[in-house]
This record gives sequence, C-alpha cells and structure tokens, in this order.
Amino acid sequence: MSKNQSPYMLETAFNYLHAAKLLWGKGNLSGVAMVNAAIAIEIILKSFIATPTDNIRKGTSGEQYELKGKKPHLLTDLAKKVDPSLFEELGFQDYLYWFNEYDNLFVNARYPYEPCSRKGHIEIPIKVGISMFNSVIEWYKRTGNKDSWVINYPNVSGGGL
Repeated sequence: MSKNQSPYMLETAFNYLHAAKLLWGKGNLSGVAMVNAAIAIEIILKSFIATPTDNIRKGTSGEQYELKGKKPHLLTDLAKKVDPSLFEELGFQDYLYWFNEYDNLFVNARYPYEPCSRKGHIEIPIKVGISMFNSVIEWYKRTGNKDSWVINYPNVSGGGL
C-alpha cells in the first residue's frame, strides 16, 4: 500500500457521491446533490493530506483521520496540499478549472437561503467527483491497498459509481 491512502475517507466520499447521483434531478434536491458532491471532492482531496489518528480504530476498516492545522473548504487550497507528482498521476490537473469555478461550493451551496449562496444547479461537480473517485480507487487497487472495501469495490453496497 502506498502512503497517502486513507481508504475509509475514500469510502465516505463514495457514499456522498452515491447520494448525489440518487438525489440529482429529484424535484428540489439538486442543490443537496451538489452539496454532497462538494463534500465528496473535499474528502477525496483531504484524504491525501490526512494522517491516521492514533486510537483504538487505527489500522481497522473504520480508521479515523485528522488534518493538521487549519481545515480549509476551498478546493484550490486543498489541491495545492496534495503531493504534486501524485496529483498529476491521478489526473487531477484536469480539474483545476473546476476547482477554481466551484472553489467554495460546499459553503456557498449548503445554505440556499443566504444572500451569498450559489444560484442554480449544475451536474458538473457530481461528474468531477465521480471521475476523481474512479482515478483514486484504480490507484488504490493498482498499489495493492488491502482495505476490504477497496478490494471489493465495485461489489459493495450500492454498487459502483
């Protein structure tokens, strides 16, 4: 297994993306779908800078992680913290435009009743999140990650993305 892998965080990102897919286009739930996609993208980026918490869950499938210092929501800030060679290997440079475009999506989309909230809904964050997830899960498998959820993906609860 390679360093900078946080399988439980990746599984959590999958759950948010799966929910985003289910919610997209369902009445007035497209905004909630966008928020879920934004959370998933943040979790994927944060997974590369997180360290396992030294507690009873360390080394288990429910491992917990922490980030040192300020915990930003800006996608551009998080992207800058990922190891540049890994960032390139995963193809994340293809999303830099979208990271800029939706930099603060999690904050601006989760409270639609506030004046600074994002207006309108778009499926792009869901598609970007799924594409990022697919790159990461392929990398985890290619580098021999031993987490049972990773090994079993896409044959997991809810199926693949």
